[in-house]
Amino acid sequence: MQYLTLIITLPITVFAVLLVLSNSAAVTLHLLPDDDVFALTLPLWQIALGLLGGGFFLGALFVWLLHQKARFRFWQESRKAARLEKELEKLHAEETARKDRDAAASAAQAAPAQITAQG
Repeated sequence: MQYLTLIITLPITVFAVLLVLSNSAAVTLHLLPDDDVFALTLPLWQIALGLLGGGFFLGALFVWLLHQKARFRFWQESRKAARLEKELEKLHAEETARKDRDAAASAAQAAPAQITAQG
């Protein structure tokens, strides 16, 4: 898995470094054509790396939103499983208590029968 990470990140890192070294000229960005009010002047490498970073975070947001339904379903199922485990423990406790009562009742019935047989 680490090799796969290196295979993917190493070319991207080399590309980013070469981009920074070769594009240091200032570029002016305008929000609207022929609009100097909302203009921003930055080096080209800052714009390119900003767009790459923005694309990365936007993609991560889409993946997170895509898997949100599965995470919610997992949360529901884990709550359901916890509830069923509690119910199962309760039923086991009731069954054990019932068996103990039945054993005590049968022992109580057997004790008078032994006394009359001896007497």
